[in-house]
Order: sequence, then structure tokens, then C-alpha cells
Amino acid sequence: MVGSCSSRPCKANQRCFKKGASHVCQDISTTCDFDQKIENGEVQISAPGKNKFLDVALVKCDKGYGPSQQNVKCEASGKWQHATCTKLPSDCKEALDVLPVAKSGQYEIELWKSGKILTVNCDMETEGGGWTIFQRRMDGSVDFYRNFTEYENGFGNIGGELWLGLKYIQELAEQGSTEVRLDMTSGRDNTIGHETCQDFKLTEGTQYKLNIGSCTYQNSGFAYSNQMPFSTYDRDLDRSESYNCAVIRHGAWWHHACNKVNLNGKYVTPGSYSDEGHWHSEFDNLYTLRRSSMIIRRK
Repeated sequence: MVGSCSSRPCKANQRCFKKGASHVCQDISTTCDFDQKIENGEVQISAPGKNKFLDVALVKCDKGYGPSQQNVKCEASGKWQHATCTKLPSDCKEALDVLPVAKSGQYEIELWKSGKILTVNCDMETEGGGWTIFQRRMDGSVDFYRNFTEYENGFGNIGGELWLGLKYIQELAEQGSTEVRLDMTSGRDNTIGHETCQDFKLTEGTQYKLNIGSCTYQNSGFAYSNQMPFSTYDRDLDRSESYNCAVIRHGAWWHHACNKVNLNGKYVTPGSYSDEGHWHSEFDNLYTLRRSSMIIRRK
């Protein structure tokens, strides 16, 4: 190769060197160190011999820390690309505070009290972002007619329909003053609506009693369930003396006698009229929704 390196660049596995009055490209045989330590973590190769120029290695962080990037390349200098391991955020609000340009998606968090590390979905767009998603319905692919233990520990798919788990929702809301938002999409005409409530928390240990302040639909939406413990078909804690609301509504909830919001009800054909379906009565009566989500954000 003759001429300057900038005008005639080398291949990806080559470097440009000046040789007399011209420049030449030479193959690189560089290798990078095995298991290179970085603060609060290390760079780990995936297999023997995978530490040559342009090979990719994994950044592994210590417990409670997350990588600035998941993978790094071996550079011609014999060093892995720069990466750092930083303390995990305690919720999506903190993730956004640390990185204001953060996008919606999956994040690892470390709960502030228990130290439990979770992968959660963060909404970084709605009303300024920083929301942690704890309930999501979109297609009926996950059965929400579950027992108390499953509702306490969580179920579903991180990339699809899910319930985060009462014990995790409770801890997230204990970290500070928290607002909750219910988002709905009509099954009849795709109209979008939402309800917000202030001062959301779950109290009284494993009863997970709902405590909320002012709501968009005061006493006619989510607020109707205020001060009620969480009921499932196998743990009847509602105020009805003649029936189990979780059974007749086909969904676990903070049932009163019974409810005016049934976001954990049966996912039937969107737009159907169903007592036990997936609906929000103030938003669209008992017509079943196409989508719903419940999200919380610390103030």
C-alpha cells in the first residue's frame, strides 16, 4: 500500500505503518490479557483463544454493579476496550437520574432494602419517564388466574405479559413517596386512557393492603379498592360475606365487594362485555381492554 493511511485505510485486522516515503499495512497478531480486572468487576473471555485482536469478551460485574457495556473488543494496543462497573440503581427513577438520556427497556436494579437484584422493565418516556412497570397485559399469553404465592413472588415474561410480585412492589413503594399510574387501551376502538393515584404503598406485611391518596377517578376507579388487602382465589380477604370476589371476577385484586377495576381478570376477546374480563369500569365500563399496564414512580 502506498500513500497516507487516511486516504487508503487498512483492513480491520491490520494496522498502518510508515515505511520510508510510503505506508504499508501489516496484519496484527495482538492478544489481550485473560480475565482483566476492572474496578468492581472483570473482563472475561468466552473460550480459550478468544483474546486476539478484535475478539469480543464479556464484562462481568460484582454483585450490585452493572456494566457500562456488556461486551468489549481486544484492541491493537493489547488492552480491552474501556468499561466500568457502577452501582446498580434501586429503581427506574434512579436509572433515569443517573443517565437522563436512558431509553425504555430492561434494566437491572438492586432493591434498596433487601438488596435483591431484579430485571425490570422501565418506561423512560411517559410523563418524563422513570417508571417501573409492575403489571402488563397485551395479548393474553400469560394466565393471570394465579394463587397467592405466585402473586407474591411474581410471574410472566420480562419481555411480555407480567406481574412483578407483591413483595417487590411493596419494597419499591417503601423507598419514598410514590405515585401509581394505570394505562389502558380500549378493546373497542383503541382509545387510550389512564388513571393516576398519589401516595401509593402496600402495608400490613403479607396482606399487602392498598394505601393510596387522591386519584383521577376518586372512589369510582382504583380508589374504590383503597384500604383493602390483596385477594386471590385461594386467599379470600374481600368484604363480601357471600362470595369470593377473586373467583367471580376471575382475577386477583385489592377486592372490596368486589371492584371497579379488574386489570388482572380474564383476557378475553378485546371489546367484549364481561363481568370477569380485563377492564376498568370508569374508563370503558365492563368492555374488555386490549392492553393495560400498571407503573410506579418515586417522587
